[in-house]
Parts: sequence; structure tokens; C-alpha cells
Amino acid sequence: LAPSIWELDDVKKGVLCMLFGGNNRRVKKGTSDRNDRRKEGHESDEEDEEAQQKLHKRGDINILLCGDPGTSKSQLLGYVHKLSPRGVYTSGKGSSAVGLTASVVRDPETRDLVLESGALVLSDLGICCIDEFDKMSDTTRAILHEAMEQQTVSIAKAGIIATLNGKSLSLSYQFDFVTLFVVRLIPLNR
Repeated sequence: LAPSIWELDDVKKGVLCMLFGGNNRRVKKGTSDRNDRRKEGHESDEEDEEAQQKLHKRGDINILLCGDPGTSKSQLLGYVHKLSPRGVYTSGKGSSAVGLTASVVRDPETRDLVLESGALVLSDLGICCIDEFDKMSDTTRAILHEAMEQQTVSIAKAGIIATLNGKSLSLSYQFDFVTLFVVRLIPLNR
């Protein structure tokens, strides 16, 4: 991944883990608590039925790269965008909430209102690379919450109410305003 970018091995490994993804799992809800109660002999049939509900655990991760200027964050996003078959690259500065999710437009032929997909919906089962995440407005950034957590995009505009799949992974970066330096003191033997 990104052969022209030197070092950053840990960042590249993390991005590769995001590209390959993990396994989605469905586990029984409250398994550890139920086992503890079973050992003590306090479990009833009603509690056992309640525990049979399945909890969905995602295997996908989202990544936010933070760092100083000139540390190849944008180049890394570009490589990932080219590598991913369903990758969408967008700028945080020029993106709006509508551009990331979906907009309602009038079809010129039928004159009906239709949904036009945004970056998160277009990159379903792919990767949405967002450049300059820190320059996004707060409302636009809040739209990403549902897409990253629930992997859906909900729309309620102009009488159209829909929930669209947004199972895209988000790889974004922002400029880190505070640089931390770790100083390691080495005692000198005299």
C-alpha cells in the first residue's frame, strides 16, 4: 500500500485492516451475565428467552488520521481511493450534509421527485475517503454519525422517507493543531 510513502508502517497496517475488514458476528445478548447467574442457580425460563436475542457486532472499522502537515495523509487517502473498487473521494471543505447522504431532485422526464445518492450511499460496501475532515461544518460532521454507527443513511425530505444502505467505511484525516513531542531522557555515563 502506497509504496512512495516511506515509514508510517503502523498507519498502513491499520488502513489495510480496514480494507480487508473483519467478520460480522451475531452473539447472544448478555451471555456472560447469564452464565454467572446459571452458576449461582438463579436463572429462570423468562430470562433465558430474553438472552436468546442476538446482538449484531460489526467487523468493520472507521479510521481518522490526525497529523501534522506534510505527513502524506492526503496521498494515503488517494491510494486507498484508487485501490478500493467502490471508493469515493470527497473533500470535507466542499462537502455538505446533502452531498454526503442524498438529495431530492425533480426528474426532468417524469417531473417526479427522486433521490440522488451522495458520497456515503455511492460508496456502499466500499470506502468513502473524506479529505480535510476538520474543515467540515458541525452539522455535516453530525450526519456521519448514523452512517458510521448504524451503516444506514436515513432521509426525510420533500415527502420522501427512506433508509438507504450506507455500509461504507470512512477513512478521513484532519490537521492536528497540537503537536506532542515525547522526550526520552537518556542518562549519560560519565
